Amino acid sequence: MRSFALVIIALAMLIVPQLTQANDLLWDEDRISNATVLLYQKLDNAKASIGSGTILSRDGKYYILTASHVSKQMKKDAKVVLRLKGDKPSILDLFKISKDKSLKWKQHSVADIAIIELETQDKSIKTILEDYAFPAELIHGRKELPTHGADLTFLGYPIVDMEMEHFSPLIFTAYLSSGLITQTRADTKTKCNFYYLSVPAAQGCSGSGVYFSVKKATLYYGGSKTLMIGVVHGTQSDDTGGKLAAITPSYYISELFKD
Repeated sequence: MRSFALVIIALAMLIVPQLTQANDLLWDEDRISNATVLLYQKLDNAKASIGSGTILSRDGKYYILTASHVSKQMKKDAKVVLRLKGDKPSILDLFKISKDKSLKWKQHSVADIAIIELETQDKSIKTILEDYAFPAELIHGRKELPTHGADLTFLGYPIVDMEMEHFSPLIFTAYLSSGLITQTRADTKTKCNFYYLSVPAAQGCSGSGVYFSVKKATLYYGGSKTLMIGVVHGTQSDDTGGKLAAITPSYYISELFKD
């Protein structure tokens, strides 16, 4: 009996790390919110250009991924706002945490996506990047999409100024409305592949990641790991008043990391 008990304990010790590792691959809305940042460029006392971005980790390096049309609005005085515990904002100067102090983003030649590498000597910021970054290994690199009934999640930040007490993203749940469709980009009027979601994006959502299999607080239907499957391009509308979110497929992202 004693030997049998020891075998059970040994098996449990093998299983628990595997379960822990699996849970690390399954992100909930809170973790996704922490990985999602606001990019903010003040234009004048009444206006600002804003968008969302995602902190990514890859091979020990950290990046911000966003829509190309958002990155082009960010100048030397642009701000990055992170959500800390208790919905508190942490406002950082983008150029201070960027490896390239000229703020040169790497733009995709076809798709509306861009990345910039981060670098800082500040230990507290390094800790945030380590804790918050979404791993590039969980970016879906193929053209296949989830089934049309699957819950998909994307985020965005409302229009804000920099004098704020609380800071929290808007979280949207949507479903696929299409497969891949070749359409014209709203910003450059050039061709690109997109797919569409069942709800429109809100202002500030451009550049947000789109995620499949995000663990919900109540019911959960999905796989064993959370995948980024796209980046919000914007809202597609027509003459009937119909509106859908246009999404840049995630398979384009891997091309940004190629030299």
